Amino acid sequence: MQNTSILNSNFKIKRFQASEDKDFIKALKIYNDTIPVETKTDTNEIVSFVDKNKSGSREMFFFGLYYNNEIIGYIESAYLQETKVIMIDYITLKTEFNLNGIFYPLFSLFQQFFSENLIDYDYIITEISVRTIDESVDKESYFSRKLLRIEDFKIIDIPYPQPQLGANNFESNFDLRLMIKSLNPIKSLKTDTLLSIVKDIYFNHYYDWYKNFMTEDETKSYSRHLEEQQEEFRKNLRGLKIIKLAELPHGLCDHFLSKDCYYNSNEISTAGFVSNSKLKHKNWLLLLGIPITIIVGIVISYFIYMLLDKYKIASKDITPIFASISATITGIIALLFSNKAKK
Repeated sequence: MQNTSILNSNFKIKRFQASEDKDFIKALKIYNDTIPVETKTDTNEIVSFVDKNKSGSREMFFFGLYYNNEIIGYIESAYLQETKVIMIDYITLKTEFNLNGIFYPLFSLFQQFFSENLIDYDYIITEISVRTIDESVDKESYFSRKLLRIEDFKIIDIPYPQPQLGANNFESNFDLRLMIKSLNPIKSLKTDTLLSIVKDIYFNHYYDWYKNFMTEDETKSYSRHLEEQQEEFRKNLRGLKIIKLAELPHGLCDHFLSKDCYYNSNEISTAGFVSNSKLKHKNWLLLLGIPITIIVGIVISYFIYMLLDKYKIASKDITPIFASISATITGIIALLFSNKAKK
């Protein structure tokens, strides 16, 4: 029995800046398969912004997440210059990769990207759902909430109305919460700071995105909708001057308090590791390729021998040609199995 003495995992992220990138299409499929309809942005709109990522005082960033050179996730984010906020719209992984050991190295690379590119930010913010079991829990929001807590994100326990995702997605307009992280740990936020951030999100992010896909009348209507959402959020603050940030997602709704809470379910554990079954699959392909190559070589040799015997041709007359053909066919078969093993 062999013991593996060295194990290695490779993590990387890649910023997409062209919709023709094959990996971007793969990442978008992961997004499409995992994000619920009521919080999903139209993929045609995303494709449009990958090719034109800057608008006004907001720049979009679209990332593919890789584990051992396989694309396993997608992050869509924006940098809002007015409030120096990195807004995470979506962060999602293939279901089998929703694990602590996968998420944290990739999220660290995400933060490192902005640091190394000298993008000056004060806060990272994302929207999360706090729906109960009866209200159909947003599973992706749950994973984000659970994993981001360990990254020092705090919850702003104020109902935050998510604007409609476009003119006609009425299901998307419901109360969320914001999670926030600063470069230095924070326990509270001034109300004026929070209002500035929410205004920036509504008008320099949502409005700047959707105005590109609306008629003039729809644009005016959407602007009024955002003003109404902003006023509703202001009312939810109830005159507070300082907003204390919650350490844990406790007390936001009955969902977190009930004994059969989805939050405690083993079904959505993020512990564990990814099995190396793909590597074993590759090894089997390579092992299988060796006998198949030999068998094919024997069959071809026998076929040529039968032809020579039938037409009474001396083997020495075609030895060079026979050797070239055999080498070529063997090389092609070996290459085919090598490519299969790499996929």
